[in-house]
Amino acid sequence: MLSICIAIHNWNVGQLVNDLAAQATRLGVPYEILLLDDASDEHFRIENQPLSQIPFTTYSLSEKNLGRSAVRNALAHWAKYPYLLFMDCDTAVCDDNYLQNYLDALPAQVVVGGYSYPSQSPEQPYVLRWKYGRTREIKSAAVRSQHANCSFSTFNFLIDKSIFQKVRFDEELQGYGHEDTLFGLDLQRNGITVTHIDNALMHCVRCENDVYLRQIENSIDNLIHLCKNYPYKQILIENISLLRTYNKIQHSFTEKCFRKFYSLFSNRILRNLHSLNPNIRFLDYFKLNYLCSKNIDL
Repeated sequence: MLSICIAIHNWNVGQLVNDLAAQATRLGVPYEILLLDDASDEHFRIENQPLSQIPFTTYSLSEKNLGRSAVRNALAHWAKYPYLLFMDCDTAVCDDNYLQNYLDALPAQVVVGGYSYPSQSPEQPYVLRWKYGRTREIKSAAVRSQHANCSFSTFNFLIDKSIFQKVRFDEELQGYGHEDTLFGLDLQRNGITVTHIDNALMHCVRCENDVYLRQIENSIDNLIHLCKNYPYKQILIENISLLRTYNKIQHSFTEKCFRKFYSLFSNRILRNLHSLNPNIRFLDYFKLNYLCSKNIDL
């Protein structure tokens, strides 16, 4: 009935897999756990390979980094059960009824469970990603449901396999960012509304500030690619706040003022984003400045 699909990159998923296997066994439903290592460093492969000894668990390895879209498409292709549960590898189960909560949401076609983050701040090099998650990503199902498909996230979701076969992840998007944006909008175009429930996974991410800022730049590059190639660009502009803002100010006096402001205060903004108490509004400025620097026409 349930194929649990986890793409792994440089993370030990032992505790996660054991917790999921224990819950699935208690439920007494047919299940499998599919693990695909997307070219992790050698020591993570060594740590995770023994997980294939857990009943109904398969560990596979890709020597080449497939990327966030292709690796999920591959897992879906291998899955044998009618419902696919995807989650990021750097997560932890924080509810003993996590799997049951998803099954209770059926027969919904696509179900998103949401995020949780540790309450305690990590060390300074990792604070920005944690602060962003606590500030922007933790939302109740009621809030997410107000913009159901725009709130779609690949982090923690269940999908009917027959739906996934119609709406796959776009493998032209490379690196980090916005494969979930496109997937949610493609679901909408196919008449499928995402169901949201309060069934969070804990995001245990440890991403250094510099790495996270580069990921953001990559995600904006993906967004620009979508604007140039996606046939429904106006839908993107209407649903993504960064694009809405840029669309309002591009080629205007406001954009010139903003870029001047950012150039004057960029060092202060970057220092803050690397501090123990980053201002997430400054991260918005960082994103908008990067998009403005690309000089695209919407």
